[in-house]
Amino acid sequence: MAEVGDEAQRSSTTEVRFARLAVHRMTREPLALLVETGGDRCVVVSVRGPQAEVIDRGARPDGEDADGVLTQDLVADLAVLLGRRLERAEITELVEDRFRAELVLDDGARLPGRPSDVLAVGVREGLRLEVADAVLDAVGQSFSALGGDRPEPAREAAEEVQRMRAFLEEATVEDFERPPADDPQDPA
Repeated sequence: MAEVGDEAQRSSTTEVRFARLAVHRMTREPLALLVETGGDRCVVVSVRGPQAEVIDRGARPDGEDADGVLTQDLVADLAVLLGRRLERAEITELVEDRFRAELVLDDGARLPGRPSDVLAVGVREGLRLEVADAVLDAVGQSFSALGGDRPEPAREAAEEVQRMRAFLEEATVEDFERPPADDPQDPA
């Protein structure tokens, strides 16, 4: 995979949205799908299990009591205590097949972190999510080809298999002897 350096990432980024979590078929590893706003390109980011759980919970609810505060929430709370605000979460570069990510504060200060942690904080705090254009160009793929916004592509495939099984259970040998004619009036 290509290596995308530091200079390109700081000059140009594309806003993305968190589309959904998926599970890698072979490794069972959680994956976050980030799709460019107004486009079809998607970046698939491997996330750790605990961060996937946080991402799956979605945005932090207003008025949450201390018992509901997650570790990721403390980052934003700490920024506020220091007179700052989290502005965005960025996937900044790709080095040796590994994403690099940063949280960006309102004064431009950057806090590097693991992509899964940065995404967990970004989703939980409702931050703007961005991916460096060079990264998107290097590893972006078609979101619609990956299943798009279908809520559960695996469930849809399983339902299709069920319909096929039901058909086959009722089918007779005669159903397969002769294909239907193009012209219903043609007996041949």
